[in-house]
Amino acid sequence: MKLERDSVLSKQAKIYLMSRFFDFHKNIEIQDLYKWLYYGEFGYEEQNAFLRARKSVPQLQLLLDQIDTEKSFEQQIDRVWEPMGCSHRFVMVYIAPYFRKECPLVRMVNLMERSPAFRGSRMQFKLDWSILKEYAMQRDKKFTKEEFYQFEDRIGFHQLPSQEFSEEFQETHPYAYRVVSQKLFFEYFPEFYDEDRLFLEKKSGFIIG
Repeated sequence: MKLERDSVLSKQAKIYLMSRFFDFHKNIEIQDLYKWLYYGEFGYEEQNAFLRARKSVPQLQLLLDQIDTEKSFEQQIDRVWEPMGCSHRFVMVYIAPYFRKECPLVRMVNLMERSPAFRGSRMQFKLDWSILKEYAMQRDKKFTKEEFYQFEDRIGFHQLPSQEFSEEFQETHPYAYRVVSQKLFFEYFPEFYDEDRLFLEKKSGFIIG
């Protein structure tokens, strides 16, 4: 089981991960792309601040409350995780299906606390953002250079992605999740590991363009 690579992924491998994000999430906006890539390189920083600020509130109870809320949803999500970004550092884990698989919530809290140690680099993020912008404009004509420039001016490039996921993204994906280290997650839960969802070479028919 390959949990990490000795070198940075190839551009084609990164675009493969980007294509999966587009396939899973329809009608995404620039802020969704940025958040997905940022969390994939640095983790969910708001999540870490939230943990520090809510020490008085039992984290297990917060997770259980979110699981209980999703019981009333008309549509449930089955997949436990999906890749975040294109550096193989972090994954998004959906809490309700994770819990239904009888995975311990205590371990999820532990993963959240340990994951900041696996943050990536600003330089790599900058390079990947350039690749993602190029790919997005090729894939969907609604994305333009001017719109990307305007977005970067609004947030202050390389700053914390303060904008929330777009309204449509949140409406179609209202499920509670946590962003944790990919390496730690698959070390704890090797049964969820799926190379087809992570590595391009397992998809011989994938073609860019």
